[in-house]
Amino acid sequence: MGAEHTTSVAAMTTSLTGAASPSTAGGAVTNGVSTSLGGAPTTTDSPVTAGSGSNAASGSNAASGGSATTYGPASSGTSGTLAGDSSGSTGGAPAQSQTASTGGASSSMTAGMTGVVGSSTSGDFQLSWVDEFDAIDASRWELMTHTWDGNLAQFSTTTAAAVNGMLRLSLSDAPDGSEKPYLGVEYRSLDTLTYGKVEARVRFARGSAVVSGLVLIYTPWPPDDWNELDIECLGTGQMQFNHMINIPPADPVSGHLQYPYIVELGFDPVAEFHEYAVEWVPGEARFLIDGVLRHTATEEMSRMVLPQNILLTIWASDAADWAGPVDATTSPTMAEYDWIRVYDYAGP
Repeated sequence: MGAEHTTSVAAMTTSLTGAASPSTAGGAVTNGVSTSLGGAPTTTDSPVTAGSGSNAASGSNAASGGSATTYGPASSGTSGTLAGDSSGSTGGAPAQSQTASTGGASSSMTAGMTGVVGSSTSGDFQLSWVDEFDAIDASRWELMTHTWDGNLAQFSTTTAAAVNGMLRLSLSDAPDGSEKPYLGVEYRSLDTLTYGKVEARVRFARGSAVVSGLVLIYTPWPPDDWNELDIECLGTGQMQFNHMINIPPADPVSGHLQYPYIVELGFDPVAEFHEYAVEWVPGEARFLIDGVLRHTATEEMSRMVLPQNILLTIWASDAADWAGPVDATTSPTMAEYDWIRVYDYAGP
């Protein structure tokens, strides 16, 4: 996931390409499968073609509680909250979510909750499962242990922890002698969905070069095709929505297309908890924040048909013109996930 450096625009209609030659922009592979692109952004509607140089996202370990490395909230600034945000966001430990809506039970309590229909902009979604993150749930999630070129972090089983009803994903300094300078997290769902809705209450991570996100992705490696939907926060405060597909006969790894889109938020996503959602239906994907539709992806979405895993992630990018340069704010830092709700698509 992740794409290239982009620039915010008030109209929120920016699709971005690389500088000199967007169809061949080289870049860093993101989240084990995607290619980060450098280059100066433009404001065309042309898709971005990922560069070559992808590394296999190989290797995985089953999730384990382990000895988790955690850090305090990275933000020290005070920021006003929006309706529905109970965090108070004053730089201290965020308050527990007070959202008493469908899916308020933990993942172990959802057996009787299916059949509840969640709200959406169009069509119905049926609640499938919920995780309140009271514990690391190895029956639901897997902690991955891979990395890739362009990712400055090695994913680790020691950098995720469930603390006070929050899932904390940390980016920390790796031990001396490590291949990568940082340890990060890819928390991957064992189950997949093909169409549906995923929503989570999140405070994303602060720090230059830091990327934290909520992602849906078709995970086989090497991929025989490419399907991916991204909500990614750059630690400098920018929020990017993105979708990626492949058009055969192009090579799925080096030839996939991406459609990055920077959204103007009106708040600081690294200081406050907010609710982020992707509604994926045949022919389009809708990105919502706090229940408000902020972007609809339609380009080549007829090709977005493959089963996708859910990834909760934090990592460091070497694409300084996209996520910012590595500096003293890069580590330690963390993202916090209050809860996640997953819905099956129940038709129009």
